[in-house]
Amino acid sequence: MKISQIITIIGVCICVVNCKTVKTDNLLEAPDSWRQEVLEFPLLFARSLPYKGEEHIRFAEGWGDINSESYFSYVFLWSLDENPDLTITKIESDMNIYFTGLMKMGLITKFRFFKKLPKTVASFKEEDKSFEGIIEVYEAFFKKEMIILNTKISISYCNKQGKHFVYFRLSPKKFQDPIWDELHKVKVKFDCDITP
Repeated sequence: MKISQIITIIGVCICVVNCKTVKTDNLLEAPDSWRQEVLEFPLLFARSLPYKGEEHIRFAEGWGDINSESYFSYVFLWSLDENPDLTITKIESDMNIYFTGLMKMGLITKFRFFKKLPKTVASFKEEDKSFEGIIEVYEAFFKKEMIILNTKISISYCNKQGKHFVYFRLSPKKFQDPIWDELHKVKVKFDCDITP
C-alpha cells in the first residue's frame, strides 16, 4: 500500500468519526474535568449493532494516561429508541462487536495498519436486570496490549424521555477500587422518572 493511500484512509477515518459526533448535550453529569462525547447509532466502528439512538460518554480524568489511577475508566450510556432486550449472550456479543471495532479504529489512528488485532472476549453474569463481568480486549490507543475491563451494566426505561437507557461503567481496576465510587456518581442530568 502506498503512503498516499494510507494518508487518504486515515483522513477519511478521522473525518467520518468527527462527522458522526452529535451536536447535542451530553445526558451524563460528571465533573467538568471528565471529557465527553455524544455519538449517534449506527456507531461507525460498530455498525452491526442493531440499535437506534445515541451513545453518551464521560471519560474519567486520566483516562488516556496509563500511569493514572483512572486509566481507561469511563461511563457510557446508550439512549435507545427501542427495548434492546439484553441477555447475557446478547451483551457478550455486543461488547465483542463494540470493542473489536473500537480497537480496529485505534490501530488505524495510530498508523498500525498491519497489526493483527487479538480477539476480544466478553464474559458476563446477570443479577436482577443488571450485568457484571469482564471484557478482555487489546487496548490499541495507549497501552497497546491486552487489558481486562471490569464492567457493570444496568438497564432502565426513562419515562420522561421515552427512551431505554443502558448504563456501562468500565475500568481495569477491581470493583472495590475507589474509582468505582466515582463511576457510580455519574448519572443522568435530569429527573428521569425511571422504570427498572
